[in-house]
Amino acid sequence: MADLVHPGRQLGNAASPASARLAVVLAVAAVALCGCGTSPDPLHEVIGAAKKTLALSSVSYYVTLDGPRAFGPSIDVPGGRAAYDLRAGLGYEALTVQRRNADKRTLYLDFLPAAVYVAPWPTPTGLLPAGKIWIAVAFAGPAAQANGPLAPQLVGLAPELPLEEIAWGARAASHVGTRVVRHVPMEEYRVSVDLAKALSAAKRAGRVAVAAAIASELRADRSGRLSIAVWVTGAGHIARIDAEVPGSGLGTVSLSFSSFHARFNRNLPRRAQAVPLASITEPRFLWAVAIPS
Repeated sequence: MADLVHPGRQLGNAASPASARLAVVLAVAAVALCGCGTSPDPLHEVIGAAKKTLALSSVSYYVTLDGPRAFGPSIDVPGGRAAYDLRAGLGYEALTVQRRNADKRTLYLDFLPAAVYVAPWPTPTGLLPAGKIWIAVAFAGPAAQANGPLAPQLVGLAPELPLEEIAWGARAASHVGTRVVRHVPMEEYRVSVDLAKALSAAKRAGRVAVAAAIASELRADRSGRLSIAVWVTGAGHIARIDAEVPGSGLGTVSLSFSSFHARFNRNLPRRAQAVPLASITEPRFLWAVAIPS
């Protein structure tokens, strides 16, 4: 098993530098899967798989980005690993970033229903006041409008966004074929999502951050349609998602689930250790200050 250690363990806190805020244990053993035949109704199949996956409370996954631009032209993103409670809308991710010809850094992300907290590690000198670890990017309240453009960049790094979009807004789906991954057959589908329909459902469900991300996608893509590729296991879960997030600059986001039974602590970031993004910079400069040259 691999450990996903969050910044409280590495950075400590004001009371005890050696204490751990959170340790996420990822179960990366192979997921027990079985092959299945092609559904006569691809749309029904993918919506059912998305809903079944969203019902899980403990998944782990890997994230990779192909062609990202959001972090800057000189930034490479080797990838990240994470765990998520899809029922509660809570997730934890460690994303590795690297300026060319420089050391690697880690961006720790805590996903909440109405905000994403970001902790760059090592913390850039002078970025945060003493005793602070997290930069809070809220998508509700006074900062919602200013932070809105960051929603697809942040929320787009987690599987809840595309899964909800499929469950709430899928309009059509086609079966692409069968892929064998590590000797396990999976059915690949291409899904067309109606973003306006998904946005209405996100608002009704109170998924504030997801709604903010979809609203930004709609502003970026006037077609109002999104294409998502998914691989469905024989057990009926979505095992991989490939999609672009309009307006995010993330390129193609690939999310590969490593376990549907991961074990992790769901400790929320301490407010005393967080500062709102607006107190340190404008939203458009988040990555410039979090990944300094």
